[in-house]
Amino acid sequence: MKSKNSKLMYVSAAVLAAGSVAGVNTQNAHAAEVQKQADKNAAQKTIDQNQKDLTQTQDQLNKAQTEHDDAVRKTSDAQANVLTADSNNQSAQNVLANAQDQLKTAQDAQAKAQANYDASYENNVKSAQNDVNKANADVQTTQEQINAQNSKQSEALSNQKGQEAALKTNTETLNKTNEEISKTQGQVQQAQKTYDDVNKAYQPVKAELDKQAKEAQDAQKAAQENAKELTQAQNELKTEQDTANKAAETINNAQAKLNSDTEALNGAKSELSSKQKQASDLTSQRDQVAKDLQAAQTKMNTAKAELDADKDAVVNTMVMPQVYKDTVKKWSTKDHTDNYYKEMEAASWIGWTQNEYKHNEAEKNHMVDLKHMSRADQIELNKFGIDLINQLRRQIGVDPWTFNESALDFANAIADRYVKDDWDSDANHHDSEAINELAHKYGLHSAMHRDGSFSKSSQYYENMMTDRFGETEPTYAQAQQMVKDYPNFDLHKEAYNVSLTYSHSQDDYNNRLDDMDHLKNQVYNAIKRFVFNYNEWMHAYGILSQDFFDYSAKGKNYAAISFSAKPTPNHWGDDDLQLHFINVHESMVLDPKVFNVNANIPLDSHNSDADKQYSESLAQVNELSAKKSNLDNQISGLTKSISDLTSRINDLTKSISDSNKTLEAAKATKADADKKIAVLPGRVQELKDKQASLDKAQSKAEADLATYQAKNKDLLAQFNTAKSNLDKLTAKLNDLNSAKSKAESAVAESKANLDKATSELSAISSRLDELNAKLSTAKTTKEQADANLAKAKAAYDEYVSTHKDVIDNLNKANSELADKTKAYNEAKEDAAKTNKEYQAAQDELTKLNNHIEDLSTAITNYESKIKQLNTTINKQKADQKRAALDAQINKALDNVSSPKHAATTTSVQAGTSSSVVSDAAASTTQRSEVLTNSVVRSNNASVLSPQTKKLVAQANASKNSLPQTGANDKLSVFAALAGLSLASLGLGSLIGDKKRKRN
Repeated sequence: MKSKNSKLMYVSAAVLAAGSVAGVNTQNAHAAEVQKQADKNAAQKTIDQNQKDLTQTQDQLNKAQTEHDDAVRKTSDAQANVLTADSNNQSAQNVLANAQDQLKTAQDAQAKAQANYDASYENNVKSAQNDVNKANADVQTTQEQINAQNSKQSEALSNQKGQEAALKTNTETLNKTNEEISKTQGQVQQAQKTYDDVNKAYQPVKAELDKQAKEAQDAQKAAQENAKELTQAQNELKTEQDTANKAAETINNAQAKLNSDTEALNGAKSELSSKQKQASDLTSQRDQVAKDLQAAQTKMNTAKAELDADKDAVVNTMVMPQVYKDTVKKWSTKDHTDNYYKEMEAASWIGWTQNEYKHNEAEKNHMVDLKHMSRADQIELNKFGIDLINQLRRQIGVDPWTFNESALDFANAIADRYVKDDWDSDANHHDSEAINELAHKYGLHSAMHRDGSFSKSSQYYENMMTDRFGETEPTYAQAQQMVKDYPNFDLHKEAYNVSLTYSHSQDDYNNRLDDMDHLKNQVYNAIKRFVFNYNEWMHAYGILSQDFFDYSAKGKNYAAISFSAKPTPNHWGDDDLQLHFINVHESMVLDPKVFNVNANIPLDSHNSDADKQYSESLAQVNELSAKKSNLDNQISGLTKSISDLTSRINDLTKSISDSNKTLEAAKATKADADKKIAVLPGRVQELKDKQASLDKAQSKAEADLATYQAKNKDLLAQFNTAKSNLDKLTAKLNDLNSAKSKAESAVAESKANLDKATSELSAISSRLDELNAKLSTAKTTKEQADANLAKAKAAYDEYVSTHKDVIDNLNKANSELADKTKAYNEAKEDAAKTNKEYQAAQDELTKLNNHIEDLSTAITNYESKIKQLNTTINKQKADQKRAALDAQINKALDNVSSPKHAATTTSVQAGTSSSVVSDAAASTTQRSEVLTNSVVRSNNASVLSPQTKKLVAQANASKNSLPQTGANDKLSVFAALAGLSLASLGLGSLIGDKKRKRN
């Protein structure tokens, strides 16, 4: 920022230049203005992009910082895991080494014991036992084989007898069949002779019978075919009639559906048009809201960037969640049921978690005496608290509170009265009688009885918060940690009620001294708990002018905040800090001479333009976001309705098309059926007439055939009998020949089976002889092996009885070796497992440290980029302001006319500025003070007009005072206006005190 001297010189240069160029030709002004506007647009575009980059980088920094903090927190756990795993691994390795040493000792002892032991006796026993086992196995195996062959021999004998019996049976059957065949052949010959004799007389009759039977069959066939045609014609007629009737029904149904679908289609099209218009209107509204939202967000981000750029500023804000506003509005016209409390608690919890006090380290060194608080400290705390309340009031659209001197005196008087009465607000709530008495004294409405006494049960002005002195409420993060530490901790309720101590000296505590940062924290938390409570919202409605207190939503509310420290402990034994929030609606002022409604204290000395712009735009962003979300939901619903209607229109259009096709097809079908129906009845009648004639012819032919058959009945009977006898005997002979063939095959098969069974029986007998001989040899070998085993066991038993100590040592060494081997293997597995766990823990720690290092680098880069962007943006904004001022000055200079009257003298001195208009007798040769080179080299000279630049360059080159030639009295007036313009543009007044910093 420029110093005051720099500003003075800047104005002086502008005035001097103005005097030098009075009357200069400005014919290129328009082109210069166009170019300046283009430069301005380009500069603004660059600022906007830098602002966007700044916001994005800040988000990246916040994310990286969060990840970094989380990773750092995890590091201690990871290091502990590494140490634990390393300790476990070292212990396991020690156990393994010890087990390995013990195993080596056991192996050496076993080897030594084994060397003292003569194993030949034991080996002889084992060898002899193996021989016995082998001999026993040979005897057993051979006996099993003999048993198996005996079984096979029994089966073979049985099979042989069966085959002999089968051969006998099959032979007898063959012989019997041959005898039957011989007998039947004679019978066939006799029947054949009888048949031949009868057949000779039968043949002429058969020819006539065949002729008449054929005629009867032909007549029957003709009648049947005609009857079939008649049935077909009748069925076809019925089918066509059914088709015509069905087609008529289809036509009626299709026409009805066509009419219904057409009506529905017209209705759907009309509804679609209406929905599309609604969607279009809502989309236009949404787009405008989105545009307004973007503008509000840009404005908010700009203000936030300006606030963030001030390293010394700590800005506290309060945000009203949309769900809270919606819930209050929903229940403002309803009775407060259980659902009211549930919904308000849920909405308040969101507000509680979103709002948190930001500490100011510098103000922790600013101690405040609560018993004798200075007016300056009172005003600072009041501006802080009332600004927070007004942030919330602006977000819900009600008039802000006004900080007022009389309200502050009234609030202090109430606080003093609480101290005087040693009022236990924790037990007795408001000191209503004192508040009403003081309200009466300050010219305000008060709750009084008819006898003039003041009410002890009600008052109109105070919202109060009682805290424990020296304590503060937890942050959201601290409350979440309490949930982890104490399983029974109810986060939603206890977070409002738990208090935490903070560090101050005992002397400060005893003297009721507290730091400004903590007092602001108490004010912040009091407002936060008023508004975002978990079980009551009367205080919230009181300070926000909602529901029961909506009468104070408009108009002036004169407000102040005071503090009191209870002289003695309360009924719980705690030291109370009482915060009194007082607001007086203008309608409650009875005597404005006593309560001065004009003694208001502005809040802007505390709340900068950027702070105000940020809170206002934040409220606007919240409101517009909710509005846009609502419009998005409506548009989404309409979009679905439009989609559904479009699908229905498509379905109806297809249905209408299908109905038209069905209607046309049904009409064609009915026309074709009607055409056939017109012809078919005549065809049916024609076939009926023909059927009668054919039935008569069939009856005659059948009667003639029956008459002829009756005439030759005896001959026909003889022929049929002879033929039947011949056929039966022939069939019997054929069956006997077939049976003979089967019997012959069975006899041959029985003979072959008998031969095979006899051969198998002989082989089995030979195998049995071999196995019996082998069994005898195996038994002899077994007896010898048993004798050898008994001899070896006797020798071993003698060795054992004479060397018992050697054997005991060996058994002990073997047992010890087995135990140590098992212990070593288990220790080896444990060591491998713990080593793997240690490596995993070490890898995790290394990975975490690498991640922290990467995040630290990223944070450093983001912070550097943010600092660079803030510097760039601030410089660009300053350049914009300077460019705008220079443009204003140039425009004014271009409008200065040629001098006609007395000259103007302008004096320039460091730290002061004055413009003196001389009278008519003043000399026109007076000169100004020397203009330094630094003035002419001002960075802002580049925006002056070309003519002005030339004159300024000449002035810089001369290093002498420049004469004021040709300037009229308008120039001196412009000089004064230029100074005022600088002040209005934020560059500071020429002789002004520096604003104190925002808190």
